Amino acid sequence: MKKPVMVVMGVSGCGKTTIGEKLSKKLKLPFFDADDFHPKENVHKMKNGLPLNNEDRFPWLKILANNIQKWGENDGAIIACSALKEKYREILVSKSKNIVWIYLSGDQNLIRARIEQRQGHYMNSILLASQFKDLEIPEYGIHIDISQSPEKIITEILLNLEHINKSFFGVIGLGVMGRSLSLNIAEKGYVLSVYNRATVGEENSVKDFLCTIEDNMRIKGFTELCEFVNSLERPRKILIMIKAGDAIDYVIESLIPMLSEGDIIIDGGNSHYQDTKKRADYLESKGLNFIGVGVSGGEEGARKGPSIMPGGNKTSYQIIAPVLESIAAIDADGKKCCAYIGPEGSGHFVKMIHNGIEYAEMQLLAEMYTLLSVSKSNEEIKEIFLEWNSGDLASYLLEITADIMTKKEGDLYVLDLILDKAGNKGTGSWSTKTAFDLGTVNTMMSSAVFARYVSVFTETRKNLAKEINNTIGVKSELSINDVKEAYRCARIINYQQGFAVIRQASESYNWNLSLSDLSRIWTNGCIIRSELMINCISYFKAYDDLFKHLEIFEVLKRGENAVKSVLIYGLNNRLPLPVFTEANTYWVSMTTERLSANMIQAQRDYFGAHTYQRIDALENQFFHTNWYEL
Repeated sequence: MKKPVMVVMGVSGCGKTTIGEKLSKKLKLPFFDADDFHPKENVHKMKNGLPLNNEDRFPWLKILANNIQKWGENDGAIIACSALKEKYREILVSKSKNIVWIYLSGDQNLIRARIEQRQGHYMNSILLASQFKDLEIPEYGIHIDISQSPEKIITEILLNLEHINKSFFGVIGLGVMGRSLSLNIAEKGYVLSVYNRATVGEENSVKDFLCTIEDNMRIKGFTELCEFVNSLERPRKILIMIKAGDAIDYVIESLIPMLSEGDIIIDGGNSHYQDTKKRADYLESKGLNFIGVGVSGGEEGARKGPSIMPGGNKTSYQIIAPVLESIAAIDADGKKCCAYIGPEGSGHFVKMIHNGIEYAEMQLLAEMYTLLSVSKSNEEIKEIFLEWNSGDLASYLLEITADIMTKKEGDLYVLDLILDKAGNKGTGSWSTKTAFDLGTVNTMMSSAVFARYVSVFTETRKNLAKEINNTIGVKSELSINDVKEAYRCARIINYQQGFAVIRQASESYNWNLSLSDLSRIWTNGCIIRSELMINCISYFKAYDDLFKHLEIFEVLKRGENAVKSVLIYGLNNRLPLPVFTEANTYWVSMTTERLSANMIQAQRDYFGAHTYQRIDALENQFFHTNWYEL
């Protein structure tokens, strides 16, 4: 990391030169007086008691900015410069932001007395009033009261420098997401420390990363964990960006002996929400804080602005909030797509369900591609998707699906070269299991997960397919509008199921989650951002169930025939459409007055005496039939 340039600033007579020279000797850094860089015309004006205007100052400041850049590229420097106005300071940092500001503050009468005692200096006390008038005190940097002795001033500056030389934030793990988030954080002006293990295959991870950073980014790299921890200011704030599971626990255990009470560990990976709660409880017993943060947006989102879902101790979150909110995406109203979700593992929980919704949405798009490819070329399908994406069906996933359709390698479509074997990282299956645990429904997510599982049996599918006559059935025509309306209905039902799981978890765990606020966070930066998600902000302000909205319900009613047509076409053409099928099954089931569950209860009572309720009795009454009697 390059050494910063220290700018000792303040009005004339505050002692900039004296303090700058003493600090220079103490730190063994070269010292420069900004006044020495003034053009002759400026010096002449000031000697004659004439204040400088902006036209005078701007060329001088640009000269200083170039020199600051040069000094920063070497071993750093100390410069005494008035830098009274913020716009002047902005010019000074225009070529390099690696600057430490030291503001010398003092009473006007005290400073006037000092100026009047100086001999042979072109600045006289007459100009002091104009300097104080121009002075815009910086809200940043080290502020020092000059009423004390120079020795005490130097001591105070050194103590502050010790603090300021510490990094504000730390990141462990320089994989794709870790690198991208680190660059995003540093770009926002934070001094950052990064750590990556130097094991086989990762020996140069830190070195290679530091070679990619811009000159104005203040990032320190480490391969020794202890050195990394000691580089951070207290309370230490450490973001872990590594694979979920045992590796997280290993890093936590390694950190504990090196940390102090009140330090904060942040897990930014896709950890299971129950693991997050366990870790939070464990670290609390050690006097440490733990925050589980869901991050969505992939590599590009992490670099340019993700959607961020933090959960855990609210007081701890408020300490790290400035960092997380500074790097987050911005919604249509200019608000950050980052907000405190709730206690315990709620942040990781909603990220898990976000991924479950994402699984279903991706599968829906894949199924539409399957449907349309029977009779349409890749170019035609792309145009259809682009048209839909220009209206109320717009979403990030639809946009990238359109892009994928026509990407080529030579004369071949990349899509046609990709093996039909889908991977997953676990959050989809966790969403499915969680729905079981909470007693709610997420059949579309589940089917999307199982569709990926089925895809893994590549050889089995190939062998079985050889035994099937693909001409079976009667071909039917496919209406593009039916596909569009079926998709519209299916994605609404996907959202309905996903948010229902979140609602149930909030009730079960007393998290008090706001579905409307959560929708807002998901309107930008994340993978499932869409026009529908934007609408959900207002939908969930009125009701916590999409089916309760007349507008939504009417869309689903009108679209039922389109869904039916799509499914019939799929059956006639032997096209597997698991998520479209589950969307329809859920809709039909939820809008059917009497289901076949009466038979299920009869069967349960028959073999297990589990009892049943009756339509002609009170709700709290239960009955048993001796089914063996004639």
